Amino acid sequence: MTTDRVVEMIEAYRAARRQLAFLDSNLRIGRPKVPEFGERFDLETLRQRMARYDIQGGVVSSFAGADYGPEWGNAQLLDALTGTGLWAGVILTPEMFDPEAAGRAALADAIRRGARLARLFPKSYNFTLRLWCSGALLQALADSRLPLVLWHTETSWDEIRGVCESHPDLPVVVEGTPQKILYHTRVIYPLLERCPNLLLELHFLVGYLGIEDLVRRFGARRLVFGSYLPVFDPNAALMQVTHARIPDADKVWIAHRNLDELITGVRPL
Repeated sequence: MTTDRVVEMIEAYRAARRQLAFLDSNLRIGRPKVPEFGERFDLETLRQRMARYDIQGGVVSSFAGADYGPEWGNAQLLDALTGTGLWAGVILTPEMFDPEAAGRAALADAIRRGARLARLFPKSYNFTLRLWCSGALLQALADSRLPLVLWHTETSWDEIRGVCESHPDLPVVVEGTPQKILYHTRVIYPLLERCPNLLLELHFLVGYLGIEDLVRRFGARRLVFGSYLPVFDPNAALMQVTHARIPDADKVWIAHRNLDELITGVRPL
């Protein structure tokens, strides 16, 4: 009897995730700089794992772009994703926009080829998000409405606030990699209240009834699904949505509609 109940629960979970048609903002390919639990990080393996967990599509970034060389990594990524139906998350740095016209032209080409998120790593690449350093880059993102994705460990909460307030039309998504966002709740809540263009990615946003509280206070439109597949098993992130004590309509927003709106909202430069 116990076994039957377990099987029933597993099937109900699988049915729920199929019905929610998840789109993933945080997919990865390439060779990680630091050894990870996954054994293979090629595109075909990623797509097989997405199918296994009923993830319908999403945005892929490359470890090469983040860890070795952004321009080379972006080129490899855009080539690899051509014709796959997957979108690209490109890595940018301020010097790419010096001169500004060349940077905007390169970004316009990346968007044409499928870039739908931009990732910045200020600490790893030794720059600041302040306008005197990254102003041209940030303005190009705002003009194209290309969502900006940041790890909070790569910058400061003050700089995140500054970007949100100086570019109110630019969607800014904070991911938990490599440190859980829940440790920063006392900062995140007032930022969400102050900055309507700030969103949180889900895979490391773990806390008892945390999704429920965020949806109650700020609405489901402030949360974007991401799993960090294939480094992490996505079940924890998926079940935060499938089993959340929130209305089904809110689950749909978190599972795929928020990311879909970000993707379709990108404009050509």
